[in-house]
Amino acid sequence: MDTGEAGTARITPAPARLLRADPFGPLVMALERFDEERQTASPAAMLKQRVVAQRPITQGAETPAEAITLSLDRTGRIDLDTIAHLLGQTEADARAGLGEMVYDDPSTGNLIHAPEYLSGDVRIKLDAAQTAAETEPERFAVNVAALPEKLTMEQIQARLGAVWVDAETHQQFLRELLRDRSIRVENPMPGMWEVRGNRQTLRATSEWGTVRRPATMLSQALMEQKPITVYDEYEELGTKKRVVNALETTAAQEKADQLQERFGEWVWENPERAERLTDEYNRRFNSIALRDYSHEGDYLTLPGVALNFVPRPHQRAAVARMLSEPAVGLFHQVGAGKTAEMVMGTMELGRMGLVTKPVVVVPNHMLEQFAREWLQIYPQARILASSSDDLAGDKRRLFVARAAANDWDAIIMTRTAFQRIPLSPVAEAGYISRELDTLRVVFEEATGEDAMSVKRIEKKLLSLEQTYKDLTDKPRDAGITFESTGIDYVVVDEMHDYKNLATESSIQDARIAGAGRATDLHMKLEYLRSRHGDRVVTVATATPLANSITEAYVMQRYLRPDLLENAGIGHFDAWAATFGQTVTEMEMAPTGGGNFRLKTRFAKFQNVPEMLRMWQVFADVKTAEDLKLPTPLLRERSDGQRVPENIVLQPGPELEAYIADIGERAERVANESVRPEEDNMLKISTDGRKAALDVRMVGGDRPNGPTKIDAVAHQVLRIWNETKDVAYLDDVTKEHSPTPGALQLLFSDLGTPKLDRWNAYDELRLKLVDGGMPAETIRYIHEAKTDPDKARLFAAARAGHVAVLVGSTAKMGVGTNVQARAIALHHMDCPWRPADIEQRDGRIVRQGNQNAEVGLYRYVVERSFDSYMWQTVERKAKFISQIMRGRLDMREIEDIGDVALGAAETKALSSGNPLLMEQSVANNDVSRLQRLERAWQRNQTNLASMRVNASSQVGVLDRDIGLLTAALPRVVDTSDDLFRMTVAGRQYGKRADAGIAIGEWASRNGVRYLPTNADRKLGELGQVGGFPIDVASRTSLGQVHILAELRGVPGASVTVPRNQFAEAGVGLVRQLENRAASLPKLIIETQQKRVDAETTIAEVDARIDDPFKHSTDLREAQERQARVVAGLAAMASEQNPAAETTDAVGGDGAAVARDRVKELATRAHTRLDSNAYADRNQSPELRQIRTQPRA
Repeated sequence: MDTGEAGTARITPAPARLLRADPFGPLVMALERFDEERQTASPAAMLKQRVVAQRPITQGAETPAEAITLSLDRTGRIDLDTIAHLLGQTEADARAGLGEMVYDDPSTGNLIHAPEYLSGDVRIKLDAAQTAAETEPERFAVNVAALPEKLTMEQIQARLGAVWVDAETHQQFLRELLRDRSIRVENPMPGMWEVRGNRQTLRATSEWGTVRRPATMLSQALMEQKPITVYDEYEELGTKKRVVNALETTAAQEKADQLQERFGEWVWENPERAERLTDEYNRRFNSIALRDYSHEGDYLTLPGVALNFVPRPHQRAAVARMLSEPAVGLFHQVGAGKTAEMVMGTMELGRMGLVTKPVVVVPNHMLEQFAREWLQIYPQARILASSSDDLAGDKRRLFVARAAANDWDAIIMTRTAFQRIPLSPVAEAGYISRELDTLRVVFEEATGEDAMSVKRIEKKLLSLEQTYKDLTDKPRDAGITFESTGIDYVVVDEMHDYKNLATESSIQDARIAGAGRATDLHMKLEYLRSRHGDRVVTVATATPLANSITEAYVMQRYLRPDLLENAGIGHFDAWAATFGQTVTEMEMAPTGGGNFRLKTRFAKFQNVPEMLRMWQVFADVKTAEDLKLPTPLLRERSDGQRVPENIVLQPGPELEAYIADIGERAERVANESVRPEEDNMLKISTDGRKAALDVRMVGGDRPNGPTKIDAVAHQVLRIWNETKDVAYLDDVTKEHSPTPGALQLLFSDLGTPKLDRWNAYDELRLKLVDGGMPAETIRYIHEAKTDPDKARLFAAARAGHVAVLVGSTAKMGVGTNVQARAIALHHMDCPWRPADIEQRDGRIVRQGNQNAEVGLYRYVVERSFDSYMWQTVERKAKFISQIMRGRLDMREIEDIGDVALGAAETKALSSGNPLLMEQSVANNDVSRLQRLERAWQRNQTNLASMRVNASSQVGVLDRDIGLLTAALPRVVDTSDDLFRMTVAGRQYGKRADAGIAIGEWASRNGVRYLPTNADRKLGELGQVGGFPIDVASRTSLGQVHILAELRGVPGASVTVPRNQFAEAGVGLVRQLENRAASLPKLIIETQQKRVDAETTIAEVDARIDDPFKHSTDLREAQERQARVVAGLAAMASEQNPAAETTDAVGGDGAAVARDRVKELATRAHTRLDSNAYADRNQSPELRQIRTQPRA
């Protein structure tokens, strides 16, 4: 739009253009600090003061620990020669002094720092260590201690298709359950199962399955994570079509749930099987020990860093992680300083020789800024910066030559430029061939299933085959390949833009079609791994999980595919079967109008600690809570909560009519009575979103009553009047600004400015001007066409010249720094992704905001598409919050974080249906009580085990007491000069002589050379205290110990390492002597143990039959939950009889639920009741707007 201001253009002088083409141009650019917003330049620090100084080299170390830190800082590893030099010792003495601060790596022979050696997959390291040193198990006892505590069967959830449950066990389960010995189960590859057996038996078709979906079919579908759906086929005009049979589908789903539940019980019922599967699960998923990097970066001296740059602790920790891990995800909150982390980490990797030629890939508009900041942190760095222009035509060959022929600290490229340097045809063909192999299997697996899925996979297969053919046929520029650059490490900024890596899955919502940019990056990383090992990549983003459950798996595919493969979950469906669980939820239908539907989604997680251990190996997560950044608080609502405020509005008759029309359009699309190019669900969804903002967006007339834009304008004007005279500090000088007034940010991805038609932005502007706001203080982000334009607009906003800034998420999200005066942020619509809400809110809840409190406002029209949008965001935010804030002490995650809770509340308020809020409360109650019940069940199991053990112990103790009592009269006093001991038939009166005799006896019996793989009886050693001494060897973990015990005296024994026994001495003699002398004390101790065992039995008997004290509460909560679900299902059925919904309760219960729903729905849709419900979250002024009579 025309704002009356002069346009601007950026003109680069010829000398500057030449500098940009020069490899050392960024260094010259870094000589000044240029303020794009004010178009002013000032000398950089390097022109005014010394920014790099020679750091003193420490010549010695006082302690081994200090020597280790110096070695790590200089070489990145434990270098014994360096440590010995620092300590002024020989290497042998230095190694001895290091003790358990370092460990010998049996596979390489190198010394490894303890934190590194005792983290990661420590079980593999333990196996390697024991194999390499079977005779020294004591050296590796600490490895065993470092393992995560072994999980018990009560803590592990087993599901059909889990990779840690082998095919034979699945087969045994089905054979026993269905009593069919002909059943065969095979698992040819992860994610693919074959189940064959008799499909006609009563158990297969009635008890555990249905006629149309026998138990064997259901089991295979469950193993492969496929939806349980039964279709009816029919022919229309010569074309075969099919439709879902809701009744048969519901019946089959119920049987599938029963199968899944029974399997989860059955696997643990047999002790041998339970132990085997528990061990297998622990081996695969519970062998990772996490490393704490909090203080790992403290030792770094960071040579070359500018003196005026002081890294924060979390930045040092990030650098340390980059040095130690093969791949790292810097998932830090906006404002955490990820750029500096990437710069320092890359420089340190190169200085220590861990990489030779790293490339840093940045967004296209960030190249110059990134290069400039790099040189401000490391003024002496040698960097090569390249944009897409540097790779046009013949320049590509020159760039590759420069990259390969020079010793660069880093090559900085825009993402477009990075993609223009392809892999060689041979490398690409190898990658695509592997992808083809996977797709061929998936294609064969999908044949006979959903026709659309088969066609989609077949199309992709043919497309890749054609790509493979093109790669082998087409000519390429010689020498212009990714391999020829010499790049061996990749750092990627804003990694969330690469999330669309092609992923095939049987779970429809989890599939990713794929994008060229993502495939290009993955191909290059896989190539680098094949050439250089696992150390190939670091990525950075504040939102690693932006939209989809699959993205957690995709991120791990990029960073640590080895962890997935080692656990056997490289295929997504195998990953999902282990950690995921599909849940069926009631949701608002996309058409709005108060309609609901049941849909099954992959949105619940189990075995969470093991999933998070894999994630946290590479994920360096830093949230706002972790960093404790100084940001403003949210304004307190009337209910006392500091959360976003929901402005709930009533739909006008025009919108209600349009929503009804959308429902009819959706029905026509579902019935295939309209061609896809004429109308489809994507178009319907878009129209629904537009109409929820304003019906004029979809061609309607101006509504007669108040609109959402009216409500937004009213709220904005109220805040403007309250804050237009508030004083602020100048953002640059930090002195009092002569221009008062706060800033408000308005986000709407719809209704953006258009010259030729009505749009929401201009309508809002008119409303604000009519309310008294000066037109020149209302600005659109769309006015700024270039980066310099944006900079000037943002500067004006920070200076107080802009009262309202309106924009979309894409244009006003990442990179918008106008928070200094921001007092309120308004969501006029809801974006699709939780990450977009986070980005929007991050424009105001941000460091540098001078306001102590700020407001977040969400505008939602009841019973409109707004409800569906907020519901979608809620579902997606659940997963993201679970992963990013996941705790290792939670086995299952259903709770949602702050963002998701706000979205859930918005969904309930905007639907106008109080049943949704009741459902949320019921779900929380049931979940809490079920956790208590699981704890009670586990306690009951433990009590039963304790009673069995105690009962067994009583019998043993009774026997021991009898033997000890009988032995007591035979005790001979050997104290002081009364000492007498017989060894090998000869009596000794001195303890020293007896010790020597024991050593001689050990030599004659070959104690030093006993085998390490079997226990052995060595016979009678002699007598002491009136009792014969029997000797035997005991082996454990390759170590031999000697057991010497007094015959007939339970508990009177001594166990020592064989070398100690062979050397004997007075100490061993006294130990044996004391065993006989302490017999009376031993009798008392044994009698007390028996009393303790009897007490345990009595206590267990008193408690083991205690019922679950919350059983009544749980039953009532589950009944309440069932009634709510049944009510929602009944409402959905009444509103749309063709919908695929089934009552959660039957018979009279369903009728009662329907009656209850009618009553509640009538109340919910009554304007007065809805207004009262919404008024709790709205200002008096807005209530006045909403209650004005319509013309």
